[in-house]
Formats: sequence, C-alpha cells, structure tokens
Amino acid sequence: MTEQDLQLLFNTLSDGRTPDKRDFNASRMYTLLEDPFSIWCTFHAPREEAVPEANRYENLKIRTDRHTRDEWIKKEFQGVVFISAGDETERFKNTLAAMARGESAIANALLWNLPENTCGSVNLLVRFDDAKSVFGNYHYRLYQFKRAHDLKEHYALQVCLLNRILGVTQKYTPDYARVFLKDRQINVQYQDHCDRLAREMAYWRNIRDGLAKPEAHKPPKAAGAPWRIYANKTVTQSKDLLMLPALNTEMRQCLKINGMHTTDDVARAGLEKLRGILEEPYATDSYYNAQAYLHNKPVLREAGYFPPPVKKYNLYFDFEATETFTKDNVSFVYLIGIWDKEEDKYVSFVAKTPEEEIKIFEQFYDYVKDFSDTALYHWTEYEVKKMKNLADKNRQDAVKLKALCNICYDLKVAVNKAFYLPAPSFSLKAAAPAFGFNWRQDDCGAMDSMVYFTNWLKTGNDDLLKKVLMYNEDDCKAMLDLENKLKAADVLNLKK
Repeated sequence: MTEQDLQLLFNTLSDGRTPDKRDFNASRMYTLLEDPFSIWCTFHAPREEAVPEANRYENLKIRTDRHTRDEWIKKEFQGVVFISAGDETERFKNTLAAMARGESAIANALLWNLPENTCGSVNLLVRFDDAKSVFGNYHYRLYQFKRAHDLKEHYALQVCLLNRILGVTQKYTPDYARVFLKDRQINVQYQDHCDRLAREMAYWRNIRDGLAKPEAHKPPKAAGAPWRIYANKTVTQSKDLLMLPALNTEMRQCLKINGMHTTDDVARAGLEKLRGILEEPYATDSYYNAQAYLHNKPVLREAGYFPPPVKKYNLYFDFEATETFTKDNVSFVYLIGIWDKEEDKYVSFVAKTPEEEIKIFEQFYDYVKDFSDTALYHWTEYEVKKMKNLADKNRQDAVKLKALCNICYDLKVAVNKAFYLPAPSFSLKAAAPAFGFNWRQDDCGAMDSMVYFTNWLKTGNDDLLKKVLMYNEDDCKAMLDLENKLKAADVLNLKK
C-alpha cells in the first residue's frame, strides 16, 4: 500500500473529522445495554446538569488490567508493536501505518469508521496470512482481554462491533474475534451476534436523534456519572413510577396505559383498581408504597417485626472487602467496623493482608462481651455469608465465627417485613436518606474505599485510611439512625 493509498484510507474512515459525541465508541456498549438513560442525557439533558464524578475503582482496575495485559502480550508476541501517539488522530494513523507495514501483532490499536459513526480501541491485532485484505496478502484478527470468568453479553457485542470496524478498515471481515477471559479463551463468532448488534446500534441512533427515551434506574443510582445527580433529581421530583420498589418495566407500562404516571396517581387510584391491573403482591405493595410517598411517612406492613429485640449490648457492624485487581490477588475482608450503641463509639479492626483477615474476626469475637445478651445488627445477608464461608476455610476458628453468626440480626429483613417506606428500594443507601441520614463524604463509596485502602497500603498515607474508616462508620451509624427514626415515626396503619 502506497502512502497515497494510506492517506486515502484515512480520509475515508475519518470522514474528514475526529470522533465526537455523535459517534459511538465500542467501549460504551455496557452503558448502552445497562444504562441507556445516561446516553440519552449526553444528547438531550441540560449540559450544566452534568456533574463529573471520579470513578477511582474503575480507573485503578483499568490501570492494573492494562499492566497485566501488556506484560502478557510482550511475552506471547515477541515482535509486537505498541501504538503510542500524542492524540487520537495520530494514534489512528499509526495503527493504519502498522497494519500497512504488515506487523505481526499491534497492541493498543485504534480504529475509526466515522462514516458509520463508530470507533473503538483494540487491545491486540494479530496478523494472519490465510486471506487477503486491502493491505496485502494478509489480514488482522482482533484479540480483546476481559477481567471476567464468563463472556458477558456486552463483551460479545463490543468485540463484534470492533470486528465490523476492522472489516470495513481492511476490506475483510474476520469470522470471529478472540476474547481472553480470566481462565479461558473464547472465539466470538461475528455471525452469531451481528443481528443483535444491528438492533442495538439502531437503538443508540434513536436515542441520539431523540426518537427514543429510555427509563432511568432507581435512585440513588438512577444513572451513571456524570448524570447520576441529574437523573436522581429528575426521577424523584417527577414522582416517577420508578420510585415504587416492586414494579418492573412491564408493570410500570401497564399503569401508564391506565393513566397512572406518578406515585401520587397510584396512591389515589385505590387498591381495587390496582388489583384489576397488576397481580398480587405487586398491586398491594405498589399501593402502600405510594401511600408512604404521599404522606411522607412509613406505612405499617405487619406488626410484630419491629422494633428489633433490644439486648444489653447492641452492636451495628459492617464489612469492607477487597476485590481482585489482578489474576493473582485474593479477595479478603480488610475492615470490620462496629458502632457500639451502649458505648456510643465506633470501633474498627483492620487487616492489611489476606493472612490477617482471620485475626480481625478473632478481634471481633473478643469484642463481644456477652454472647447470651448481645445482638449484632447488619444490613443484608452479606456479612453472615462472609463469616460462614470463612468458617468453612478456617476450621480452627469455625466455632467462633458460627457463634458470631448466631447472634446476628438482619435489619433489612426486619424493616422490609414491617414497613412500606417512602424510598425506591430497601438498600441502606436509599432507605436511610429517606429519613434524613446523609453520609459525610461525597467522594467515598464502597468501591472508592477499596481504592483508598489499596493506596494506603502502598503509600502509608493515613488520611486515606481515615476516609475508609469514616465511610464504614457512617454505614454502621446509618443502621442505628434508621432504626431510631422508625421507632419514633408517626407510622400510618392503613390496614386496620
């Protein structure tokens, strides 16, 4: 291929411009499938409503994955060329030039097909000589690396889109792309997914062009950043049917067909009308949840489940655990936090390594003064499952761990059985704020805390650990605060 031919190819694929928001990057396939309202916001929401939020966890995972992937590529493909550039235009040109030279392997490649409004990064292009392309008596196949055990739907569609762009680029579409998962390789056949890909890309164009408006999710994560705050506000202020925990998309549509578009509409419709539209228990649950919103107070579901049993010692606890960032890392509970109701203080036990994990559970056990008169309160079954799994792995501590499990009390189950809440779900992050509780930090959630903890281990900066501890303390205090608010609430008993 001559320099003139290469420039002509670049001009054709770039369509005389650089990618902008009218173009779909293959990396956004997950967002298209799982959070399409964010995409709608990109095109149609007021720009000033966008609030950037750092995704520390995702950024750390990407950096770690890239390092691991690049080291593997260097080892397996000795002659690999890594594409680097000052900007995306230069990176795309360098990718085309490497393909034109016939390099055996090209890493960190960039492909554009802007006439069709698509583009994307390719982890690795590998040369094969069994078919011709526009570049000569060879062509390229793409290899992508995913930090997962299974081929997820958005992975398959993402690589198929990249495969299509590659096909347009080299005038030869490979029949498959290879995906490297954590413990195996899969050849993703283009023909198996091309029809679904065409439908999803048509959906994206409809969103872009204002012909389709997807639903948001339930607050407090109604959409991803930078549209999370805007979406939460929009859904909440409009009293959207998304605020009713029990309903799925089809049920909400049935209500809308029958003239109910808000929680107020549902509350005023009457239970009998709802029972003519929805099956039970969805009709009853939706009605009483809507009443909770209308009156801004909890509605008694069933007496006898609340308040929880009060013991001499009452501890509200929460775990923080790492996730594996690389293949060799091990996930472990690195923090056990406790809000001691009687002592009115926060207590924490920290493990720096997986080997120290069992020690902090021993400390947790030792902190309990009287197992016959202590209640351990938690939210969801996560903590109990962790302790049971740990007991199976550590026979020498199994008795202690099971003793802890035996005095645990799931507050989420108790609240759910007792009340309908003016909240979109029974997650602690939705239920506690409905009664005025707020976490003190905007920049530290569950995933952020993993990153702060990891960076604390690397740097020794105690300010990072303090952020993790504050976040965990607020999780513990949120349970007690919600319990106290529900005990003192003016509860509606509409089932009398």
